[in-house]
Formats: sequence, C-alpha cells, structure tokens
Amino acid sequence: MERYPLACIILAGGKSKRMKSKKSKVLHKLCGKPIISYSIKACKSLIPDELYIVIGQNSEDIKNVINDNNIVFVYQNEPLGTGHAVMQVIPYLKNKDMDVLIMPADAPLIRIETIKELYNFHKENDALVSILTTEIPDPTGYGRIIRSSGNRVLMIVEEADAFPEEKQIKEINSGIYIFESNILIEALNEIKPDNKQGEYYLTDVIAIIQRKYGGVYAYKINDWKEIIGINTREQLAQAHSILQERIIKKHLENGVSILFPNLVYIEEDVIIENDVVIYPFVSILGNSYISENCEIGPNVILENYKTKKGEIIRNAYLKG
Repeated sequence: MERYPLACIILAGGKSKRMKSKKSKVLHKLCGKPIISYSIKACKSLIPDELYIVIGQNSEDIKNVINDNNIVFVYQNEPLGTGHAVMQVIPYLKNKDMDVLIMPADAPLIRIETIKELYNFHKENDALVSILTTEIPDPTGYGRIIRSSGNRVLMIVEEADAFPEEKQIKEINSGIYIFESNILIEALNEIKPDNKQGEYYLTDVIAIIQRKYGGVYAYKINDWKEIIGINTREQLAQAHSILQERIIKKHLENGVSILFPNLVYIEEDVIIENDVVIYPFVSILGNSYISENCEIGPNVILENYKTKKGEIIRNAYLKG
C-alpha cells in the first residue's frame, strides 16, 4: 500500500473580509488554539515529508504565530484563487514523485481519523486524485460533486457556475484532496480563469485529470460537520460549539464527571485524569492539568494550572 513520499499544502492566503477583523481569520482562537493549528495537526498526523503553508501578502503574523522551522511558507502575492495558490508551490514539487494533500487552513473540525482514512483510501485505490466529500442539508456556497459511476468523479462545479439542476446535488466538495504530484502540476498548467469569479479554480484540475487519465475518486464521509469552514463570526461560534461538545464527550468517556456540560468550557490541550468532578460555571484553559480525584467548581477559572492530586477548588481564578 506504500506509494510515494507525502507533501501537505495548507491554503491560508484568503483575505478574511467577512470576519471583519484586522487579523487573519486563521489566527482567531478556537477552543484556545489558532484555527490554522488544527489543519497543521491534521497534516502532521500523516507524518509528511514536506509541509507547506501558502500565505498572502501582509501575512507575516501567521508565520510568526506558527513559528515552526519544519514548515515552508510560500507567498501568494495576488489572491487569484485556490488553483493559483497551489501554483506557488510548484517549484518545490517539480521533478518529484509524491502524493500531495491539499487542505484549507480554516477547516478545524476535520478529525485526524478522517484524514488518515482518506490517505489510506487514496493508496488502496491507486488513485491519481482522491477528494473528501460529504452530503450536507444545505449545500449553498459549496462546489458540487458530479459523479460518473461508483466512487469515480467526473468534475466539481462551483456554486457560482452551477446550473439549476447541479445546485440540487447535495454531495459537496470539502476542499481537501490528495493528488499525484506530476499529474497535479500538469493539470495546473492547463487551467484558466474562465469563470464568473475570474479566478484559477483548483477544482478545474479535476475535470482535466479525469478527461485525460481517469483515476479521480471521492471518499464520502457521513458527518458533514467535519468539513465546516470558518468565514464569519457566526461560523466560528458554530465551530466552537461543535468542538466543545467533542472535548466534553472525550473527558466524560475517560472517567471525568461533568455535572452540567453546557455550563463548562474546556480547551483543546487540557488534560484531566479520571475521577475528577467538575461543577457548573468552570473554565479550564490552556495547558492546564487536572490530577485525579479533584473537585473543580463551581465558579472557577484555571489557566495553565496544574492541580495537586485530590485538590478541591471553589470560587477561584488560578493561573499557572
């Protein structure tokens, strides 16, 4: 099942206009961590040989926040679409036989297991392209998957360019793909900004590759919430709610009693041992570590705080 070395590309060059913020949307915090950090974690779970992040102009803040010498930052000087963003990485991929995973920087709800399943699916099918897809109740705004047969994909049609009958399709593109590098580069050289947005769509390479070579597959997941992107404050709040529910569920399953889950906030990197009881109106932040047999709350905020075993904390703000 082994194929080629793996390169990952995270696309972070968008302008973030709808967030109405002076900073990049991917640096806004989600359960205590920058949005982009979840895409980085997903990519690193595959142990890639190379990891690239495409950033736009005036995006030094992204580079400074991430501060990872194992990541290569590539600049997209003009925001001319996702295809154009990937084109900026071509010089690094030329003359290499690689698989290339591409994903957006604002897709923090993708599970590590899903990314690994997609990668295994790609290798098992000896695919040239694998696209992560899902069916969503309201597909407005997403590219639609046009299938040929079975798991094969004919093309992806963007919302702005879709015919009315194509807009009825519920299966949508997640924006997460795996390509064979040389085929990707060849197809990128053929795409043109012949669309209503005047952009180079990465999705256009799908039809080109399918027409010339075939080997384009869709891997469809059931949980459409995994592919939610974040473009607005409302979507950020929605993502907070979904991720917080996952975090709470994980701790409950690991032997932590959370008496009123809707009244407790726990960030992503918090570690809690079993037989801990958490009362209402508690926030546990950062890299806090809660040892076994503790009672936390009510009315407690812990920030980067490490408890002693069996500690009881009420009505407090403690910072480590």
